[in-house]
Amino acid sequence: MMDVKARNNGFAYHLFQGVILLAVALDLATCSEREVLQCYKCSVTVEKYFVDNATIVTPLCSKFEESAHYVAQCPYSTMCLKTISTLHLQNGQKQETITRGCAQQKNTTQVFRNRQWEQEHLVQEVYKEECTEIQSNFAGSKIMHCYCRGELCNSAKYFTADRKLISATIFLFSAILLFNNI
Repeated sequence: MMDVKARNNGFAYHLFQGVILLAVALDLATCSEREVLQCYKCSVTVEKYFVDNATIVTPLCSKFEESAHYVAQCPYSTMCLKTISTLHLQNGQKQETITRGCAQQKNTTQVFRNRQWEQEHLVQEVYKEECTEIQSNFAGSKIMHCYCRGELCNSAKYFTADRKLISATIFLFSAILLFNNI
């Protein structure tokens, strides 16, 4: 009787691990299907500009929410950016503003092809996935640039790890557990 119960528990354990492995694999596959990175984009003031006869509005970060209204396509970026600017006031208080968007990685050059000059756009990997404090010219203020990889990774107030990295770690850990128990 005990042998059947132990066998059933072992089967349930392996089934659970298989489901976890499948879920992680599907998550990784859907992440890689999308070719253009998406980041949240917002600014301190409302920005309006025109592209292809359409008005594009960048919403306010002070009203930020994780919704499609704040999502931007980043065809020339592999990273998202969140900038936190802090101004320390004389009365001991501080004013903090946050902006979000695509990391500036686009390098445009002129290339001579087929007897004419053409613009060529390259995406350069110039940032590390981290937060870096930038020295400000104004006393009592600081600027923090946080770069991250992954879909919509710049949503949190503070820097977070890449979702693909977390999924890969869970996948690896589950695989090790599975093979150790076989």
